[in-house]
Amino acid sequence: MKILVVDDQRSGRRTLRQILTALDEVEVLEAVGLDDAIAAVERSAPDLLLLDVRLSDDPRDRGGLEILRRVRASGRSTPAVMVTSVSELSEIREAMRLGAQDYVLKDELCPEMLLPIVEGQRERLLLKGEVVRLRERVDRTFGTKALLGSSASMERVRRIIERVAESSKTVLIRGETGSGKEMVARALHEMSSRRGEPFVAVNCSALPGTLIESLIFGHERGAFTGAEKRMRGQLELAGAGTILLDEIAEMPGELQAKLLRVLEDRRFRPLGAESEIPLRARVLAATHVDLEKRIHEGRFREDLFYRLNVVTVHVPSLAERDADLIELLLAFTAEIPRKLRYTDDAIAWLVRRPWPGNVRELRNVVERLALLADDDLIDVPTLEELARERPVVDATAEIDRLARALLALPERLGSKLRVIERAVLHHAIESCGGNKAAAARLIGVDRKMLERRWDRHTGEEPPSSRRLTPANAPRYLGEEPPSSRRLTPANASRYLGEEPPSSRRFTLPSDPGDT
Repeated sequence: MKILVVDDQRSGRRTLRQILTALDEVEVLEAVGLDDAIAAVERSAPDLLLLDVRLSDDPRDRGGLEILRRVRASGRSTPAVMVTSVSELSEIREAMRLGAQDYVLKDELCPEMLLPIVEGQRERLLLKGEVVRLRERVDRTFGTKALLGSSASMERVRRIIERVAESSKTVLIRGETGSGKEMVARALHEMSSRRGEPFVAVNCSALPGTLIESLIFGHERGAFTGAEKRMRGQLELAGAGTILLDEIAEMPGELQAKLLRVLEDRRFRPLGAESEIPLRARVLAATHVDLEKRIHEGRFREDLFYRLNVVTVHVPSLAERDADLIELLLAFTAEIPRKLRYTDDAIAWLVRRPWPGNVRELRNVVERLALLADDDLIDVPTLEELARERPVVDATAEIDRLARALLALPERLGSKLRVIERAVLHHAIESCGGNKAAAARLIGVDRKMLERRWDRHTGEEPPSSRRLTPANAPRYLGEEPPSSRRLTPANASRYLGEEPPSSRRFTLPSDPGDT
């Protein structure tokens, strides 16, 4: 703790220094006059000022007050304690108006009087520092800093959050399951002036319609069978904070109509209540389903959709920001006590792996490795054993999805069948270590057909034993890869000269002439 003592008399400064040296970890600085004191404040940024009100023999001198006035005018909130004589109590009142925290009379100056005041200021300083650290921790946990990833899509999400955080308008957060929609909602709350108020999240799919209505709006005693006492709803408990209606698409139709009225009137009525309660909270909504499709099917109100959709934040899936995967992996690994490390092949395996559960699934895999891996060095066999646990994908539905993605690619690609065939052949041969017979079995064709089709695309021998990765791509393709991301529609043209829709496998027709 730095303490600046300002007194024009050497004896006064010496007395204060002797008293203050009884404290541990205290650095005492000295200044004689106004200019000297201001220079010391700017140079050393002290934590406490001990100011003599009079800094000369002139009885009209009030240099200590002027120092305090200038420090406050500069925007500094440095605590100040005035040292004065009994005859200067009127000036002490002025010092208090300027922001001084306390005063000590010179005639009563002793350790018993001064040290408790200094110790109190030190405790306030420590508490202030703790508040700052806690705020930084909250920002890292729930603010935009918690939204890991440096991809363009995540930068877009952060920009939108920063622009609309202070608004009271409704925000609709859309994204796949596990992509981080609630993290975005918390970031909107923490970046706003509402961060000191409650953040309440309600899962609209977790309870039946009658219970979810009571949970959101609350009820009075006797409102229905079993309502033995009044219960405040989440809209009321949120106060002036933020309420997130997660899985909004699963809200029953009659409750959708009631929510629409609440959003329009900014008032709600608990079940069985005679009067309405003002809605002070900001409302956020989140969903992973296609609301437009639900509207077309008559399962979601169109007017409620437009009321919720004032601002939309699309949270990208992990497939849409696969360049962030390694950054996320390292961040999640750093959070666990066990110091895991990954081989290069293990990193490549994780990059190639599909992540239907998005960021949540990746975090779960890291936590599973920390609990179950035998060695701190994670290799491919360990990942094969521990990280392959994922839901079975409907092959037909997956092929249909990939086909739609292929057809959506730009027309400049020319023959899209030729594009995808080349990508499938290349990956099959790579994954089989250059073994043509094994690659043919993997695809579901005979070896001769595979060789004919490969020669038709490249006119060269298939590459050797390793998969196409950011590390070995230059060896095969003669150019530097853009990053560590896997082969996707976004970066395929850099590797292959053409853009396949995805790195996932297709089964080719058995007819040799069908390309």
